[in-house]
Amino acid sequence: MPTEPRGTMHGWIWRANLLPFVETIADLVRYRLDDSELTAGVESSDADNDLWYTFVLDGQPRVEMHFAGTGDQVLVDVELGGTDESFEIRAALLLDLCSSYRLTPETT
Repeated sequence: MPTEPRGTMHGWIWRANLLPFVETIADLVRYRLDDSELTAGVESSDADNDLWYTFVLDGQPRVEMHFAGTGDQVLVDVELGGTDESFEIRAALLLDLCSSYRLTPETT
């Protein structure tokens, strides 16, 4: 039975947490994010019809994310390339946080 590559995680997040999730990962890998492509891609995805959108952060390290929307949730597969254990733990905690809570922006 084949095993998953190290640094691969699967889960879901609330759709409202999509940008905070990806923005945080982009910050961790030092990648300048253009969220317009991301938002349009996820909107055209559909978990019920197995239509996934792939978004790559070509930072340090490279992160490949696959998203499929379903209602107010988004299924997420994240493949972390060449990461250390500390980064993997942060990404896993972020995924857990974004599925457990609905994040809201700070208001001033």
